[in-house]
Amino acid sequence: MKILALETTEKFGSAALLEGGHVLAETILPKVQRSSQTLHPALQTLFETSRISPQEINCVAVVAGPGSFTGLRVGITAVKIFAYTTGAKVIALDTFQTVASVVSTYAGVISVGVDAQRGEVVTAVLRQTKEGYLETLLKPVLIAVDDWWKHAEQYDNVLFTGPALERWNEKAPSHLLLAEESDWHPKASATGKLAAGRIASGLFDDLWSLLPIYSRLSAAEEKRKN
Repeated sequence: MKILALETTEKFGSAALLEGGHVLAETILPKVQRSSQTLHPALQTLFETSRISPQEINCVAVVAGPGSFTGLRVGITAVKIFAYTTGAKVIALDTFQTVASVVSTYAGVISVGVDAQRGEVVTAVLRQTKEGYLETLLKPVLIAVDDWWKHAEQYDNVLFTGPALERWNEKAPSHLLLAEESDWHPKASATGKLAAGRIASGLFDDLWSLLPIYSRLSAAEEKRKN
């Protein structure tokens, strides 16, 4: 099956084409503009250079969050339009799975953090099982950055990673193990590979109920709530 994978959880993102678990092509969205401006032309180029038509795509995968409010909306909207017009099936993955899969060869526990602004992160703790899939040990929780470093202290050999390190890596205690900077962010290619595993199990998501996973309410929603 041919897969289109999108990752727009932050200001910038990436897109990839895969056949099964094999990456055919991947493009990083230009960082001079936001993904809302660059995603469509990047997809056009991706299809043209790979000589694959959108109608050949069997499944479109997306990282549904948490992440940037705007970036998440861009990705989810693009997936809904694409799936509706082509008839492709949909698979949504969270940021924690996608980031952890990039460093899944690590033998220990992986703590993934996503910046939630206001000095907070959303973090989840995962590990690779002997069967080769990612198991969530601690479900996502919104906590202060200073508490992130202690959140997984019940486990040994914890590797810290995730886009939150872009802002907070200098605050990490020196004894902690941090992933390589190139592995902090989710990647479309990793999203597609995870989706390939889901396809084999027939686990698809409903196009119409697909929504972004936000780390918190927007400022306007919080104001209304109060």
